[in-house]
Amino acid sequence: MQGPDGRRPRLLLAEDYEPVRIVTAAILTGMGCDVDTAIHGEQAVRRASEDSFDVIVLDIEMPVMDGITAARSIRNLPGRAATTPLMALSAFLADSDRIGGWHDTFDIALAKPAGRAELFNALQAALSCPQQARTRPDGPCSEPTPSPHPADD
Repeated sequence: MQGPDGRRPRLLLAEDYEPVRIVTAAILTGMGCDVDTAIHGEQAVRRASEDSFDVIVLDIEMPVMDGITAARSIRNLPGRAATTPLMALSAFLADSDRIGGWHDTFDIALAKPAGRAELFNALQAALSCPQQARTRPDGPCSEPTPSPHPADD
């Protein structure tokens, strides 16, 4: 997998549950990504304001600051951080009462548990999302495009 400039994509993964964070980071690293991690939304916002990432992956349900609030805060940061593709990774995607407005903030969403192929396709979609289309209210990259070389689960 390659980032927009041909190098390894740099990702920020915010996930509070340690086993999921470890496994997801290992899968993403195995796909050729450089992965930094955060354990809650507030930490993710701080990291996004201090560093540059190609994609930010946020769990929805986290302590201190949830993923939706973190995503909205990242969208309000100055500079490149505000247009970084944001991916929701949550077991609650079908529960519209809990995360009904993900399209308003995230570019793409993926239900947990996500397999390797699903993560690969979602990341490819996020990485190929045109920068000027990001932050559109209808979630410009909400439909992952199939990879010509899908990864194995």
